[in-house]
Amino acid sequence: MTTQTAFDKFQIKVNNNSETGKIAVDRGRFVLLFNEAQNRLIEYILDKKSEDDIRYIEAILVQQYKLTLFKSDKEYQDYNLPENYFDFSSLHATADKGKCIDKKMTLFEIKDDDSSLILEDEYNNPSFLAREAPFNIASNKIKIYKDETFQYNKVFLNYYRYPVQIKLINEADPESEFIKDLNPEFDDKFVDRIISVASGNFELNNSDQKAQFDIQMAKQKI
Repeated sequence: MTTQTAFDKFQIKVNNNSETGKIAVDRGRFVLLFNEAQNRLIEYILDKKSEDDIRYIEAILVQQYKLTLFKSDKEYQDYNLPENYFDFSSLHATADKGKCIDKKMTLFEIKDDDSSLILEDEYNNPSFLAREAPFNIASNKIKIYKDETFQYNKVFLNYYRYPVQIKLINEADPESEFIKDLNPEFDDKFVDRIISVASGNFELNNSDQKAQFDIQMAKQKI
């Protein structure tokens, strides 16, 4: 579906739902509503973790992305997150210790607030022998914990990237044309759900009583 087609569908939906007559929405406002609705709907699906819904966003799943080392310390190694990182899927790493090379490590996520306690816990602290170690994500970095005896050599991230964000040719002009090469990248059925959420958000801003119902119906697979 092109951005223009999505805009036309949005206009029809908003006006069909309107109880006060014809409503005009400029392209600039639609861009903001559509991108916000798209991102929030994806967040909702990832939080819900429904297999039926996850398949709609498989297009933005990036697999086996090799991370770049940012900083190495005796207790951890920091890696840069990709610039288009949206949400986490899974993390894999291999480590070296002496003559033991490329050994697979099982990594488990922890909260930063819990890191001190976990690192002091003999059953959960980093262990090359057990092939296990904790990590956390903060400040656009992945911090993988270790001890002085071993070093991570390769780290691969599976993650969800940001979806294509539609834009105007001239962002300062709300009536500018859309950039034609930046169309919604999802299946038309899913784009329709995004449009429904966007129109529901628009209705909320305009005090339409149907808005909350429309948004909930869009989130569900119908």
